[in-house]
Amino acid sequence: MQAHENHTPHGYIHRKEDYLRRLRRIEGQARGLQRLVEEEEYCIDILTQVSAMTKALQSVSLGLLVRS
Repeated sequence: MQAHENHTPHGYIHRKEDYLRRLRRIEGQARGLQRLVEEEEYCIDILTQVSAMTKALQSVSLGLLVRS
């Protein structure tokens, strides 16, 4: 018997697609940040995007905590 056979589903599983969609959006934000740095954009523009990405990650984290 494998250890995961008696594993109960995680609380977030019913919103899995929503979380995956949000994480893909965050992944896109990270690529955008990389592009901003590569193109040597203004620091305030980069920091604005970092802040948005941080808030998006915090939102996912809080959602997972509430549903676990």
